[in-house]
Amino acid sequence: MLIAYIDEVGEAGAFISKDHKRFKISPAFGYAGFVVPEQHVHALSRDVAITKQKFYSLLCGDGEEDPRNYAPTWERKGSDILSKHAMGRAGRQEVIELRSLLARISSNYGGNLFYFVREKPIGSPGQVWGKNTDNNWENKREERTLDCLSEAINRLCRHAEHEDQNILLFQDMINEKQRFQQVRRSYAHIYSRIKEHQEMLRILEAPAYIDSELSTNIQCADWVAALIGRACDYQLVLNSSYRWVADSFFSDLHGGFTYESTLQFHRRSIDNI
Repeated sequence: MLIAYIDEVGEAGAFISKDHKRFKISPAFGYAGFVVPEQHVHALSRDVAITKQKFYSLLCGDGEEDPRNYAPTWERKGSDILSKHAMGRAGRQEVIELRSLLARISSNYGGNLFYFVREKPIGSPGQVWGKNTDNNWENKREERTLDCLSEAINRLCRHAEHEDQNILLFQDMINEKQRFQQVRRSYAHIYSRIKEHQEMLRILEAPAYIDSELSTNIQCADWVAALIGRACDYQLVLNSSYRWVADSFFSDLHGGFTYESTLQFHRRSIDNI
């Protein structure tokens, strides 16, 4: 069996530009993480925990943390590790440790990194979705989230079919209302596709949700999602601050992603990547 861990890439709201006052967070939205055979889940979890302790030690060396205060539930967010200033400070060593860990997912644990991300149309909510009547904008954001999650499930199922394995999917905890809607939609989506897409039989349940404080592997999925978010920024934003991400990670992680991983462009005359 395969076990997949994913987290959101960016956020589902509107995007105009990195310089806009409100709509500037992410030019794309989707999911990213990794897939690993069940027999390697515990070993990888220990590896992630050790890497996390290294991150903490590096921060202690910078005076940002107290060595006496480390706890297993401590989190280091991917957005902090991969900030646009990361390579200009002691964080460079964090980047090296992260790169090494992600490379080991395929080389040591027989797994693969994964992403499914869609470029968002440029514009304010009103320009993209029309007037905000009957909570229309919030509904559109939720629909974007559910559509991307459904497509991520499709692609993970195809990967599992190719590997001749069943699969279970875990993602970071969200609020209860969102969780209920996502689980309900995921079940409906899976069962509606089974007749014509037999690979959907590979996923045994709808995605389950685990708090990243409690799961090192979910924390690792957050790091992958942050990496993919930075890579999308580099691909989609003119004069992006994240060229260094491509330069730092490409050679080590090339070939480590599932075949089904993709960034879908919005109305561009070039192929998805």
